[in-house]
Amino acid sequence: MRGKMTALPPPAAAAAPAAGSDNTAGLSDRSLAAILLRLPSPATLARAAAVSRRWRRVASSPAFLRLFRRIHPPPLLGFFVCNDGFTVKRVNGVLVGEVLSPTFFISSPAPRGLTGAVSRCVNFSLESLPNIEHWALADTRDGILLLCDSFSAHDRLRIPNRFVVCDPVTGRSVLVPDAPIYEVDEESAYLGAALLLTDGDGDSGGRLSFEVIVVTYFMWGPRLLVFSSRSGWTVHPYADVGGRFVMPMLGSVGYDMHANGCVYWVIDDEEHEASEYLMVLDKRTKAFSTIKLLSGMRTRYQGNMRVMRTDSGELRLVALAGMVLDSWRLDRSRSSRGRWVREVGRGLACADGAMALFAESDGCKTVIMDAGEGVVFFKHFGSAWVFVLDLDAMVLTPLRHREKYYFGPALPYRMALQPPFPVLDSSSANINLDDELG
Repeated sequence: MRGKMTALPPPAAAAAPAAGSDNTAGLSDRSLAAILLRLPSPATLARAAAVSRRWRRVASSPAFLRLFRRIHPPPLLGFFVCNDGFTVKRVNGVLVGEVLSPTFFISSPAPRGLTGAVSRCVNFSLESLPNIEHWALADTRDGILLLCDSFSAHDRLRIPNRFVVCDPVTGRSVLVPDAPIYEVDEESAYLGAALLLTDGDGDSGGRLSFEVIVVTYFMWGPRLLVFSSRSGWTVHPYADVGGRFVMPMLGSVGYDMHANGCVYWVIDDEEHEASEYLMVLDKRTKAFSTIKLLSGMRTRYQGNMRVMRTDSGELRLVALAGMVLDSWRLDRSRSSRGRWVREVGRGLACADGAMALFAESDGCKTVIMDAGEGVVFFKHFGSAWVFVLDLDAMVLTPLRHREKYYFGPALPYRMALQPPFPVLDSSSANINLDDELG
């Protein structure tokens, strides 16, 4: 006889988590950080950081962000091409100043999830920065831009004393206290400025730590003014560069070029046997050195050379002679000094889009503005166009620049998350190492 079937009561419904509760509350910060490190991109990390205050604190700590960048190299979004920040035009017979924002060149289709960041870079405006009459791009590092108040890049005797660092994606910026240029010789000239992001877990309060390096030179040689977000300005003594003297009035120094944590200048010094060489500043050690160039480079390229921006550790040059673009690398496999090796010559006439480049020249010399990340930027004096060459595809892309008579940098921009900006004290003490060294 079949027994009577008894209906079982339905299973109890699982209790819903309380609104706003954190299901990771039982995890340690270390375990939560290990989970967040598995996120695929800075964009997804930024979205995850908005979950709660705890997630934001863990995801924004300097130690975590350094490790995240090591595992996920910051993607390249494009290049900021400098317009020198300011121009003067005549409107109804009156000279009117106009702020020119940099042009943003998108290097490739935006990585997934980063279209919003690309849009913010495209629409980045200098008018969003502290109220200074003009700003010009100076350097970039891991998602942070450095700008200076230099009115004209052609006036080497005007040393900028106002600097600002900013993040064009988030809109954050911080104004650096005025540089103590009054401590530099009156006839000194301006070589350039560089940005260095530094480790500062212990004494930075969890905020971004950085240095602004201003390079000047006089007949005694180059000199550094260094601002630290933790300790203020320091004026360094003149540096010895192999016993060579650099005279600013001779125009012997080229524009600054950045690669591998160093800054490079082509020096064309007719007073010495090695008439052309690279002067090098290591941004971390603050030490200067020189690298000899081949004697034939001077006559062949006439200074139309640029160091390729890279962090690969290998020093490379691109140089233009006529319409042939040569590539050189410094081979150090046999000695620490190394030897220059010419790798390839590319005829620009063979590039797709070359006809537009030639038509825009109007008989003017084609100049290399900047180079890096597999692209080279060209410009003609008096032309409002910049031409961007993709070295792999050999395709030239015209880019409207707005500024006809300026040759400036094309700064690569990588999407990298950084800790909050510091709050700077405008009364930061200045230190003069000449006085300290007695």
